[in-house]
Amino acid sequence: MELVKIKSNWWSFSLSGLIAIIYALMAFLVPGETAQIIVKASGIVVGLIGIICLLFALRRKKKMMPWGMLLFESIVMIVLGIVAFFWSAATINLIIFAIGLWSAIIGLFMLIVIFSIKDLVNRGFYIISAILSLLFGVLLMINPFESAKVFVIISGIIAMFFGVIMMMFGFAVRKHNATLIAKVVEEDVEKSAEQKQE
Repeated sequence: MELVKIKSNWWSFSLSGLIAIIYALMAFLVPGETAQIIVKASGIVVGLIGIICLLFALRRKKKMMPWGMLLFESIVMIVLGIVAFFWSAATINLIIFAIGLWSAIIGLFMLIVIFSIKDLVNRGFYIISAILSLLFGVLLMINPFESAKVFVIISGIIAMFFGVIMMMFGFAVRKHNATLIAKVVEEDVEKSAEQKQE
């Protein structure tokens, strides 16, 4: 049983690693285009989910069940999917800008709270954290698309690391499988030799 499972699974690890490495190379070479591909793919998935929800909503309507909220959610998802697919660059800018705005607001709010508490423990550490959060948010808002490229490159580094590990693991499993096969063949030969001697 172990031999069969290993024999059928080792390639999936290597294939996953290869896909991760291909993504990493795309992230390094064309980060902007890679970011848009990710957003387009996400748009397709969200749109498909919206269509499925729409079908369920119409089905619930025929059965005289509550369907209004599900219909609204499905329309929103379909619209978001269309926007993400056809206006991927604008979607990226909007998402990164929203993240930057959130980070800046959090940093600013932290500073207000910090300076309102005079005897706060580790005050300096929290001030530095708040300033970093504020600066990070401002940088994202200044040039969101370029910031998205940086995120894609970072994700590419992580994907390359795990991709190489997955490929190494896959071939290690394959080698283990080959050792098991050789062992089984050797045992079969020994049994055949013993039977002939008898």
